[in-house]
Amino acid sequence: MNFWKMMNGRWGEEELEKWSSLKKTAYLLLPLLVYFVVHDIVEFLLWMLLELLVTKGGEGVVSFLNQYGSTVQGALYGIASLAGVGAVWTAVKGEIAGDREAKEGSGLEEQSGRWLGEKRFTAYWGLAMFAFCVSAGLNIIFTQIGFTGSSERYQTVQEMQYGVVFVAGLVLYGVVSPLAEEAIFRGLLYNRMKRCFHYKIALVVSSLLFGIYHGNLVQAVYGSILGLLIAYFYDLYKSFAAPVLFHGVANVSVYVMTYGNSASEMDNSGMGKGIAWITGTIFLAA
Repeated sequence: MNFWKMMNGRWGEEELEKWSSLKKTAYLLLPLLVYFVVHDIVEFLLWMLLELLVTKGGEGVVSFLNQYGSTVQGALYGIASLAGVGAVWTAVKGEIAGDREAKEGSGLEEQSGRWLGEKRFTAYWGLAMFAFCVSAGLNIIFTQIGFTGSSERYQTVQEMQYGVVFVAGLVLYGVVSPLAEEAIFRGLLYNRMKRCFHYKIALVVSSLLFGIYHGNLVQAVYGSILGLLIAYFYDLYKSFAAPVLFHGVANVSVYVMTYGNSASEMDNSGMGKGIAWITGTIFLAA
């Protein structure tokens, strides 16, 4: 079977039952591998371009990066994420469209309630409010029990996130990140795992992988919990808009509520760490 045809095609359960476990695993993981390879290559090239600008631009560029280093870093990561999604978009689009058609044809719309059809605005507004409550509640709990302070890596990530210019942060965390991550973890991985394995396995494993993807213990636990809820509402609402909305609201809610206090705690040297992270990343990549 042609590699690209296998990777990009949306194969039905009857066909997948004929496949070996190894072939199913490749079907699940190869698109993820392509995503991460393209993401890393694009990010590497952007860092190299930035290094050239630092070298050729002189003090003006260095001064700009000292002030807006975290914002630049976030923008580069966002561009790389979108490029990675673009590389597997054919597979993602096929999974999202096929999953929606399968749900509509199975009668799930009646099972989940006709309210979603006639009261769609109210339903999505309620989903947004629930996402806000869950994200705020988990962050309060994690802070009160001292969990957020238990990971130095998380503290570094948090410092970088709050070093981003506020409006840029809204776009990165409220739009770019939800779109890219939901396309990969729910649109692609979760949908395929449901057909390759059992629904419950897909729900748990895709959520755990989503948490682990964030790279530190605090966000791994937080992301895994949110991943379970996002996948549940994805199936309930039968629309890819639901997980993107949930993810975006969860990100923006905490970001907006805590931005002022967190940003004010960062002194000038803290804000200037953006250039240090940039030069450090370029050095390691080189």
